[in-house]
Amino acid sequence: MTEHSIRRAGTLIAAVLAVDGLAHMYWSTGLTWPAADSRTLSFAVLGFPVPFTPQILLPLAAALFGAALLVHGRVTLGRRHRLGWLPQAGTVAVAAGLLIRALAGLVWACGIGVRTGTAFYWLNLCAYTPACLGLGLAAVTVVRYDAKGRSWLPCTVLPLLVTAVALYGAYGYTPVQQRGYRPEAGSRFVDTPVARFHYLREGQGPAIVLLSPGAASTFAWRPQLTTLARTHTVYAVDLPGQGFTELHDHGFRFDLPSMVSAVDTFLDAVSVRSAVLGGDSWSGGWALAYAQRHPQRVSRLILLAPSGLARPDVWSWELLKPLVVGELATKAGFGSRAAVAAGVRDLFVHRERVTGPVIDAMWAPGTLRDNLRSEYLLERGLDWRTTQNGLRRTLQPTLIVWGAKDTVLPVAQAATFGRLLPNARVSVLGDCGHALTLDCPDQVTGLMEDFLGVR
Repeated sequence: MTEHSIRRAGTLIAAVLAVDGLAHMYWSTGLTWPAADSRTLSFAVLGFPVPFTPQILLPLAAALFGAALLVHGRVTLGRRHRLGWLPQAGTVAVAAGLLIRALAGLVWACGIGVRTGTAFYWLNLCAYTPACLGLGLAAVTVVRYDAKGRSWLPCTVLPLLVTAVALYGAYGYTPVQQRGYRPEAGSRFVDTPVARFHYLREGQGPAIVLLSPGAASTFAWRPQLTTLARTHTVYAVDLPGQGFTELHDHGFRFDLPSMVSAVDTFLDAVSVRSAVLGGDSWSGGWALAYAQRHPQRVSRLILLAPSGLARPDVWSWELLKPLVVGELATKAGFGSRAAVAAGVRDLFVHRERVTGPVIDAMWAPGTLRDNLRSEYLLERGLDWRTTQNGLRRTLQPTLIVWGAKDTVLPVAQAATFGRLLPNARVSVLGDCGHALTLDCPDQVTGLMEDFLGVR
């Protein structure tokens, strides 16, 4: 390429980066055009939810403007200038970043790791990936212009190799599925178009339906199920992505509407028209959302440290939201028994109760393919804004139980639920963690019995 062409390429790259910076500044004002809201905008631009706040957007805008200046400096100062190394290094970084994004985009354009038909899929296919590939190759020519030696080559190629390995880990590698681990005695199954639901059923009387805690299975409700079955027909069920339920609908979207619909499908399948509905952690949020959408089918709610407020999660769960990073973190964190054991211990205050069988029950079902991918898809797809907005209109009598030493969802959220729910009873257990049903089984069961008026 001629010197004139190189200058034009550098100017074009700098202009695109500057325009991108201006877009970030525009969004930092709270405006979200061309999307309806910031969450929709985030999914269209990034493929996963990120708060479009000034604290996040303004530093990104500054980085984009800085990169634009460095690329422009590369074609105006040249390497021979005494400060030429700085724009050269910046342009190498820009070239590497653009090509990394193009490489990831080529994978996503094949429908790997993202849902086809979404705004992000089509924007990635038609705009993001072609632009990043073209600008990235142009940036390489700018780097090579008037450069001495080949020192630029490893600086650009090495990040691409690392990215290729990461993409394989995210979308090609699958941890060993522990299919030899069997559900507990007394397990039942019911087939529906959505899934073959795994559940337990004990007792006779009014129905109680307990949704397995997020990232767990029906075993977590065993202490409560056995006791409450003296006076009720108690169901404990794994929803899609949990325990031993097998997904039939492979287009199932692991988001809040889908999980709510799955609850409805199960209740219909076992002919339960109305029930006390209970949930723990994620499933507490699903139970709450179901009660808001189908109030006639839920007489009471039992929510243990529930999701349902539009608040950021702890960093270890927020890490599951970004594409590629979330897949890698899930496989590392949920595919390894040692990693699961460490994570489970953090959920308990009474760590003597974290036995080998408890660890296996938390780890083995989670290695199944659909269960594993549900973790990062749910973290990305659960939008609690409508659930939070509907709290004041949720009229069912509700029991809220929280552990004072919860390390996943802050205990301060218990007071928020108590204030916003019209008919809530809130209990905070002083020496308990997040895994309430197993960490403090007797206290939790007692509170449930009192709430149901059976003792």
